Amino acid sequence: MTHFDFKEWADLYQVDPAAFEQRREAVLESYVASVDPERRQSLEQTLFRIRMIRQRAKSPLQSALESSKLMWESFGKLREQVQKLERELTPAPLKQNGLRLISSDGTGNGDPTDLDATEVPASPCVYSSARIIQFTASGKRAH
Repeated sequence: MTHFDFKEWADLYQVDPAAFEQRREAVLESYVASVDPERRQSLEQTLFRIRMIRQRAKSPLQSALESSKLMWESFGKLREQVQKLERELTPAPLKQNGLRLISSDGTGNGDPTDLDATEVPASPCVYSSARIIQFTASGKRAH
């Protein structure tokens, strides 16, 4: 079914609710059959759960609310998977190692954001003059 005509479906329900249900089931079954086999079982299970909700519900409103709850549970699981993937793809923060960045003239407060990113050294040998200054855990210079 590529086009859904709400008025047509609503009119069918008003005239013949049994025919509406029969057509609705046929459309659902047709869609499930068209899905890739590896996803079909999951879809069939979800459809079964919705059918059971509809069967047990005391009213259409209760059925809609229970189905909505099922949808939000599924959405929550999807959100958890996305967050897990984001955590796996986000690099871990660098551990503090007691080293502090300083400029070549020995000044600097150790904040790498204070360094001018536009100043790119002409060659890697510029870094050979770097000094390593050890600091304690409290941030004071070690002797």
